[in-house]
Amino acid sequence: MEQVLYEILELLRKMQGDNSSLIGIIQIVLGVITLLATIYIPEKIKWEQMYSSLIDSYKSLDYAIAYQGIVEFFATECKNNVENIPHFYLQHFNNEITKKKGDINKDNCLHFQRRMLAQFFWELNQCSNSRFIGKKRVMQDFTSSEAKLLKILVYIGEAIDNDETGTLYKSIATSAIMKKPEHLKGENKSLGQLYQVLSKSKRFMS
Repeated sequence: MEQVLYEILELLRKMQGDNSSLIGIIQIVLGVITLLATIYIPEKIKWEQMYSSLIDSYKSLDYAIAYQGIVEFFATECKNNVENIPHFYLQHFNNEITKKKGDINKDNCLHFQRRMLAQFFWELNQCSNSRFIGKKRVMQDFTSSEAKLLKILVYIGEAIDNDETGTLYKSIATSAIMKKPEHLKGENKSLGQLYQVLSKSKRFMS
């Protein structure tokens, strides 16, 4: 946007002396600025709010607990060896979720900690790739310690995807035919509409 305004000002400078042309140019410029503002400002606000929310989460107790949970798991149980992740993560999953069912302690559940951090960093990556926030700003606000944590999260994610026991990633696919939204009522109609959208999507977030 700054580059566009600069080029407009340069054009105005060159047009000095021709009043009729200058008035016409000014009208066009004002229209362009208004159009850019209506597009740029809301987008800028949206990304700033998203990034601000991530910074708040980064400073929160929930983030600290999840961070420490992953660190303790990898350093203490896995002995800093990524090859140990599949075995010990499956062990945690069975002890914290499979055996306890409705009595899961979310604060001390490694699986929930991983999911929270994975979602956090997915959103941070969106900000990093956005021209409104960018990689430089993310690098200023976060450290290489997060990169080390990300490496662990990636290996845990691979352990889940490659789990051959069917414990970490259970298939819920079914051959049943989904009714069209127009044949559903109430809340189910909304769920059916979203199903139509996501059924054409992919398994992994990008």
